[in-house]
Amino acid sequence: MDRGSDRVLQGLPDWGHDFCPLRKRQNQKFGILDIKILSWTVLPNYAIALFCVDEGEGSLGIETLRNRVDVVTRISKDEDLQWAWLILFSMKNIQPSIVSFVSRYDKRELGLAVASTTVKQIVLSNNQIGKSIEKHLRLSRALGEEKSGKN
Repeated sequence: MDRGSDRVLQGLPDWGHDFCPLRKRQNQKFGILDIKILSWTVLPNYAIALFCVDEGEGSLGIETLRNRVDVVTRISKDEDLQWAWLILFSMKNIQPSIVSFVSRYDKRELGLAVASTTVKQIVLSNNQIGKSIEKHLRLSRALGEEKSGKN
């Protein structure tokens, strides 16, 4: 039985006909088949993408960042993606011009983040998709930081 959060678990292996784990909430029972049918009929079905770029020790400038954004935007349109995340990792400190550009980026279709792996600094775009990067991907935890280092 699932204890704790009320999340719908997807991608579970088929457990066969003899055993079907149940999830109980307010006297309602849900089997794996019920959850799959519910997610297939109710939840949205659209394409999304995550793009990660490791800039390494190279210089990350405004032109490089704009080129990366343009490429991801073009791919998103070509592949008919609903939205996408673009995360750039750098081993150098993030320049103030990059912080300003990313912080002010507000296009709906693309969430943008730049992270410095050395100083554990993360800058997120100021749109809903950009803000969701920390929530869903836990980028600060991936960088080994206890609390978020967003700017």
